[in-house]
Amino acid sequence: MLGALACAWAGPALAEDVGTQTFATLRSLGSTQIGGVAAPGLGTDTLADLAIQRPDLDALTADVDGAGGATPFATPLAVPSVRNTPVTLLNRGFSGFPGLDHADQRFAGTGVFVNTQFTKEPPDQGLCVGNGFVVETINTAIAVYRADGTLVSGPIALNQFFGLHPEFDRVNMRFGDFTSDPRCYFDAPTNRFFVLLLQLDVDPPTGAFSGPTHQLLAVSQTGDPTGSWNLFALDTTADGTNCPCFGDQPLLGADANGIYISGNGFSLVDGRFKGAQIYGISKLFLAAGALPPFVLHINLPRNASDGALNRSVFPATRVRGDEFSRFGTEYFLSTFNQAALENQLVVWSLKGTEQLHFPPGPHTQFRFQRLPILSETFGAPPDALQKIGTLPLGSVVNPTVRPSLATNAQNMQQVTFADGKLWSTVATVLNAPEDTEPAGAFGDPNKAGVAWFAVHVNNGNQLQASVQKQGYIAIKNANLLFPALGINREGGKAIGFSISGPEIFPSTGYVQSGEDDDDHGFGKIHVAGAGVNSEDGFSGYPSQNPPGVTPCNSRTHPTECEARWGDYGATAIGADGSIWLAGEYIGPRPRTVGANFQTFITRLRVGDDDDHHDHD
Repeated sequence: MLGALACAWAGPALAEDVGTQTFATLRSLGSTQIGGVAAPGLGTDTLADLAIQRPDLDALTADVDGAGGATPFATPLAVPSVRNTPVTLLNRGFSGFPGLDHADQRFAGTGVFVNTQFTKEPPDQGLCVGNGFVVETINTAIAVYRADGTLVSGPIALNQFFGLHPEFDRVNMRFGDFTSDPRCYFDAPTNRFFVLLLQLDVDPPTGAFSGPTHQLLAVSQTGDPTGSWNLFALDTTADGTNCPCFGDQPLLGADANGIYISGNGFSLVDGRFKGAQIYGISKLFLAAGALPPFVLHINLPRNASDGALNRSVFPATRVRGDEFSRFGTEYFLSTFNQAALENQLVVWSLKGTEQLHFPPGPHTQFRFQRLPILSETFGAPPDALQKIGTLPLGSVVNPTVRPSLATNAQNMQQVTFADGKLWSTVATVLNAPEDTEPAGAFGDPNKAGVAWFAVHVNNGNQLQASVQKQGYIAIKNANLLFPALGINREGGKAIGFSISGPEIFPSTGYVQSGEDDDDHGFGKIHVAGAGVNSEDGFSGYPSQNPPGVTPCNSRTHPTECEARWGDYGATAIGADGSIWLAGEYIGPRPRTVGANFQTFITRLRVGDDDDHHDHD
């Protein structure tokens, strides 16, 4: 169902000023390069090597309680029941190519970094496009392509790119820097590429998390990402309570003045979530390779006054070509409380961003406001069934297991501010009456789909916002996972996602609108990267997980286990208005022993698709 459901719901309360503001500093780490095209990686690729596992950060961040806040309606919320979106085999305006895969990640690295990467799932994709280059990041490697998919630089390990210690020294059996969750952004006004990465120090003999912790930022010195980059580090060790702390799942945004980072603050002492941590940094100083006068730090409490969870607050990027709109104000968007079902979003605004360029003084003052608003219902999606083909790893380590795909919580995905509106998506639970077989894992009668939103934001002293358009996307007898929405200056839009179902190998796909379809929804579902086999990575098998950790529900579905997928896709806009999408699938390339994920990069000339139409 693609509902362009116009509404003028107002938020249940006035915007409130929130957060504790302090000024921090950024530290320079020198410079780096991705280098030329890397030779095929060297290293051990055996079943025994899977016993070498990186430190388990997921176990530390399992604290997700604290969801709360009253529902705006007296009646309980119901799982959305929607119409499935038709599928088409016609892909006008489409081109694409395979991106980084698990083999690239596992064997990335040259010199002392050869054979030092862990086997990891999921990829966590970052994507940015500019000057004819396409930069892709995954956990934990980076590469640069031409627009036609020609590899021109990399892949290399992100630890090597950022000048850190290798992930694991297999000769001396010592752990290096823990890194994760890369993001990428190209800023057209400054002609610079930005890459963000989470970093935690560990104890070298044991791999135990010790602190300090950082958000690392790489900024290209020119508009050519194959050249030199400047490196910066933001210390996050003390940002929270009961620290040392770290900023999990960092998010990246920008306006005309600043680069904005949002992380979920967790304690390394008790593993508890402490609240979102927001940072604002002068974009002009970063682009010039200089240390900014200060870093704005906004410390949010774990819970808001209305019981909402201040978590995964996603900073927006401006639509390409209109980066100076609403000058001096940056916007953010998040879900309300990550409950099983919810019908609220939270809009945030930061005013005074032009001050980021000047040394702070007695009159330096920012205003950070928060406003909850009503929306369509959405909620945590069930894990996704996949078509079962051959399972080379599973047949050896756990022959009876049939992996399903993790869909994660309904975190807000990539956010873009365009034409006075914040555009974004979340993965959601839903169902469709015309389905003829279940697609949800573990016996769940529902499935995973997409909820999308266009939130109108008023440009006044007091933050005001309301959902102007919204809708759902679903596919018959299957799931849509980890959506990412891109929009260009002309209003052309596309949403990319993974597709998986009991009769569909994990694939990538998209929906799009036409350039003249501004008031309607999205068209039919297209398949971009067609899957050729099942997800068969180590994370879906009990024997390959850390002691005491199981991905299975042994009581009700003893042969069904959850494999990691996602955790997010990405989108970017080209100078010509083309929309680029990055997603995960199981493609035809050779696999490693430990995992077989691959990524696919899609380019769309929005407006060439003639199947868009209004759905009431």
